[in-house]
Amino acid sequence: MNEPTHRVDPYRLLVLAPNWLGDSVMATGLLDWLTGSVSLPGGRALHICWAVRAAWAPLFAHDPRIDELMVVERPGRHDGLKGVWNLGRDLARGNHDGAILGPPSLRVAMAARLAGIPVRVGYRTDGRGMLLSHGVESEARGTAHFSDEMVALGKAWLAAVAGLAETPVTTAQVKLHLAGDHPTVQSRPVPRLVLAPGATYGLAKTWPLNPALDFCRLCLEEGAELLLLGDAGSRSFAADLASGLSVAARHEVLGTPGLVDLTGRTGLLEVADLLQQCDGFAGNDSGLMHLAGALGIPTVGVFGSSNPAWTAPQGPRARAIAATGFPCQPCYRKTCNQPTFCLDSVTGHEVYHALSELRARSQTEGNGS
Repeated sequence: MNEPTHRVDPYRLLVLAPNWLGDSVMATGLLDWLTGSVSLPGGRALHICWAVRAAWAPLFAHDPRIDELMVVERPGRHDGLKGVWNLGRDLARGNHDGAILGPPSLRVAMAARLAGIPVRVGYRTDGRGMLLSHGVESEARGTAHFSDEMVALGKAWLAAVAGLAETPVTTAQVKLHLAGDHPTVQSRPVPRLVLAPGATYGLAKTWPLNPALDFCRLCLEEGAELLLLGDAGSRSFAADLASGLSVAARHEVLGTPGLVDLTGRTGLLEVADLLQQCDGFAGNDSGLMHLAGALGIPTVGVFGSSNPAWTAPQGPRARAIAATGFPCQPCYRKTCNQPTFCLDSVTGHEVYHALSELRARSQTEGNGS
């Protein structure tokens, strides 16, 4: 007579993604590590619930690395003190065995504690150490890349649940899996390039008008279709670019040379689809920059107040250009308080030629040369 088999339930792991778009994209390195490197005791399967803000959730709706997608309603019912209680109750319904807390906030740790999740791993920030079952000491910004910081949380979680002193050293990639993924088109009659001139964080991360104008002129002289992408807050900058170039920007992608102003006119999935059909991206340190890099687009990120050692674009064809020679950089300020703004020193020619090199390398790789 056969012995009865005992079903072993999967380990239910909640991963709370960081709040910002770019940070959520960089946290996909953790997803990559979890699904490619983790082996739990007894061969127990891993069930990953990815909790992310509603605005970014569409990017992860078809990701095969995710078993369950939870939407964090901020703004909405998860805002404020009552929102912490609501989030805790919603998390409790998932019966999670453990949680990795990407956001460094007290409110997220409170919600996970209210949910009764036994293993709660996060950085000891915002005075929340007592709410974590396994706190990780945070280092100075730029000591490690943000994506590596997220993987470090995963390693701390695995060490806690598997009783390991050390976890496997593996390479994790920042990447996205979208419905209808298709490779970047590397050759077309008219090159399609993107400039994302906005940065929600503040003006100290925003490439100034004059060097951006020089970049645009070089793109248009190449005969490119140049798309301006960003939220509604970037519209005035886009209008200044069109005025400085003395061109009438259209609002439709036609596959013909010219300036196309799409700022404030596209949703997130539409932007992602446009990026996958582009030959190159340049922009400030922003969510769109990280999105482009993770999609494998030749990407140049321009860095002023922020630190490329911490948040450089990740991906197979990505590069950061930072202002140099400024002892105040990186300052992490929202606005510059110095007599000379560091980003004035990053020229349009420098960014254009860096992007051209990435595009040429990408085309060579695409041709298998």
